[in-house]
Amino acid sequence: MLTVELHRHFEAGLRPETIARFAARHHVTEARTRSGQTIPGVDPQVPDSIREYYRTIAAGFTSPDGFTRFADSFGLPLSVLQSLDDLEEAVFDQLIECAARGSVHTELRGSPFTYREHIDAPVAEIAAALVRGVDRAWTERGVSGTFLLAFSRQKGLGEGGQAACVAALAAGLHRPDRPVGLDIAGFPESAYPPRLFEDALRPAREAGVPLTVHGGEQGRAPEFVDAPPELIVEAVERLGARRIGHGTSLAASATARSLLRDRGVAIECCPVSNACMGFTAIASHPLPLFLREGLLASLATDDPLMFGPFTVAETFDAIAGPLHLDAGALLHLTHNGIESAFVSDARRSILRKRLEEATCG
Repeated sequence: MLTVELHRHFEAGLRPETIARFAARHHVTEARTRSGQTIPGVDPQVPDSIREYYRTIAAGFTSPDGFTRFADSFGLPLSVLQSLDDLEEAVFDQLIECAARGSVHTELRGSPFTYREHIDAPVAEIAAALVRGVDRAWTERGVSGTFLLAFSRQKGLGEGGQAACVAALAAGLHRPDRPVGLDIAGFPESAYPPRLFEDALRPAREAGVPLTVHGGEQGRAPEFVDAPPELIVEAVERLGARRIGHGTSLAASATARSLLRDRGVAIECCPVSNACMGFTAIASHPLPLFLREGLLASLATDDPLMFGPFTVAETFDAIAGPLHLDAGALLHLTHNGIESAFVSDARRSILRKRLEEATCG
């Protein structure tokens, strides 16, 4: 069965083998956290050592320092991406790998500011390198992908804020025949409501850049106080978001769900990561509700390096039992992913045909 992946963070989607290869290339012999602390017992040039490290990260999510350790663990994949060529190659390789494992279309996301931590280049050149990796995958292998330039909401505004810069970069790189997307990520959600970014994102909206917003993730049922569904409504009405990342708090509002259904706004569901981070247990995830109500819900891995399943198919296997989903649901999710992908109409037609041929064959 072919799948579609619309919510995959680029550096957290690198396979341990890829990290080890780049580590050897750049003679990286010590694994370090993003804050610069050495990670004892981890060899960045040995894939199994990397896997074991991230198993400990996943096992400790619900501990008091679990989220801090998770955020800090991004330091390892970031440390081996040290040039523009590395970025282009890593995007290309990841898209090819995902396609080889069944993804008919894969969307990667990341902040060009993040990659400047180890790459001495302007953010515009970094963004262009990321998009080149997507273009190469299509022109050289016929593998479909899109890159979404992201910024963290807590770093988006004020002096040196990233929102306006990333929006302008996306507007400059976006083409109707090969879209570049825009993503608002980061935490906390309630402290940085979508309306605060309305002016900063205007150039991207005017250029037709498709927007997704991490929303409704960082709250717990039934109230979802830290990420209420009202913020998702605001992202749609004030920013024109075409998709919502996670969206679990929509379970608390039939009105919000109705708005998304009526406007064709899609939901990128990541049940495994929501469960690992202690927000929503897999068995309580609203994905079946979204499907029953006709919302454009798709399934994604989020941060597979940290959370475990590296593909959407493996993610589906992990959730199908607890959520009582059958193979028909996976096909439904794939259809939804194609219809809500940030691609041109011509590319969407190609993806529909590939799925149809695979299903009929």
